[in-house]
This record gives sequence, C-alpha cells and structure tokens, in this order.
Amino acid sequence: MKRLAFVFAAASAAIACALMTFAQPALAQKPGIERMYVLYCGDIALDDASSFTPGASGPGRLTVTCYLIKHARGWVLFDTGIGDHIVDMPNGQKSRAGVWTLRKTLTSQLAELGLKPADINYVALSHSHGDHVGNLNLFMQSTLVVQKAEYEWKPPVGVSPFKPGMKAITPEGDHDLFGDGSVVLIATYGHSPGHQNLLVRLPKTGAVMMTGDSVHTKANWDGGRAPERNFNVPQSLAALERMKQVLKEANAQLWIGHETSEVPLRRYSPAHYE
Repeated sequence: MKRLAFVFAAASAAIACALMTFAQPALAQKPGIERMYVLYCGDIALDDASSFTPGASGPGRLTVTCYLIKHARGWVLFDTGIGDHIVDMPNGQKSRAGVWTLRKTLTSQLAELGLKPADINYVALSHSHGDHVGNLNLFMQSTLVVQKAEYEWKPPVGVSPFKPGMKAITPEGDHDLFGDGSVVLIATYGHSPGHQNLLVRLPKTGAVMMTGDSVHTKANWDGGRAPERNFNVPQSLAALERMKQVLKEANAQLWIGHETSEVPLRRYSPAHYE
C-alpha cells in the first residue's frame, strides 16, 4: 500500500508539473503591446486621381502614414514613409504618380519620443514602393519583416530597396510577430507581389487594421474596386474580401493610411493609442 501511495503521489506530482509547464506558455501569450503612435510620413499630390481611385477624375491627394508600436519585446515600425531628405525640397520630389512633399521628418518624430532609428527592433513593411520605404536605410540594424514574395521581387523599374546585410524575417502568408496575437501581419497580395496589412490588438482601443496600399482611399474600399495599375488586380480584389473577413473576426477598425479624410480623425505622435 505504501508503494502504491508513493506511485500515486509521484504520478500526481508529474501531472501537476506537466500542467504547470503547459500553463506557462499560456501566460507568456498574454498580449504585450503597450501603445501605438501614428506618424505623419508625407503627402502626395496626384496628377490623376483615377489611377488610384477608379471612377475619380482630375488631380487628387493622398497622405502618407506610418505607425510605431511599443511592445514588451521591442519597438515595431510599420512602413518608413517618404524619405526624410525631401523635407529640404520646397517644391517636393516628382514621382511617377505626382509630387511627394514632406513637412516633418520621421527621425524628428522619433526624437520627440526619445528614440533614435537604432532603437527600433523591427521594421515591418506593407510593401516596397518608394513612399513606404523612403527611410529604410536608416534602420539597417533593425530586423526587416516583409513577405517573401515581396523580398524576392525584382521591380520592373529601379532596384530592390532591401540590402543583403539587413536581418530579415520573410513569411509566406500571415505572420504573428510576437506569438501573442497583438501584432499580426496579414497577407494581402495584389497591389504588389507580397503586400501585407498590419493588424494590432491594443488593450484599450481594441483591434485596428492598417491598410498599406491594399486600399488607397475610402472610395476604393466602399466601391470594392482596385486600381488597374496594381501588380495583380484579381489578387487585389481577393485581398479586399480577405480584409472583410479579418475585420469581422477580429472586430477591428479599418484605418486607411493614404485617405486624407482620416487625418483629422487620428491622434498623431507624440499622442498615442493604448
């Protein structure tokens, strides 16, 4: 009987230990996101608004927005905006779509928060177009997070912005950056070969999905349409359906980073969202 009791006690201890071991990852999975900053990253004066919003006509305007997330395990920057050097160009810089202008640099906004580019642990990119990677060279010490299809893409015009020496995470599909569901890259291919959105779950604000260029304007979203200039229009339309599904499942808000009418709705850095 004593032996049986000993075996039972040992088995009970082993089960308890196993349960504790199983429970620890669950505790570790508690979301560690603390706050998020909205950063102004430039303006674009469009020659032809219809090239980005089917059905529009005449000139147009887009804003450029980046996002900075403080997680318990590091800082994450989503997109790097128009290059800081453009702030010194009074007339802006001509692009294929129009003119890029900048009133405030990304580095100055980081400095307002007591940060330097070297303090950013991860730079996640929606995609590799110039108004989203303009300051990528400032973050060579960060870990790049970009879809494999985008990382390997050879643009028909220009060269890849990705430098061989930069550490990179290159998922194929959705990617939960910290494994706790608080910072998730959502694959939304179409605008470019490996475009991705960003879904964050903030403790107080709730879930928010940032669009990159999967949607340029509210009219794109409301009309369920994609620009013909996109890399793959059928994929772009499928991405819109995928976004609707994710928004519903996560009970998330949609923030369209290029939509000018959303600018007055946002609290820009140094204010933040929790």
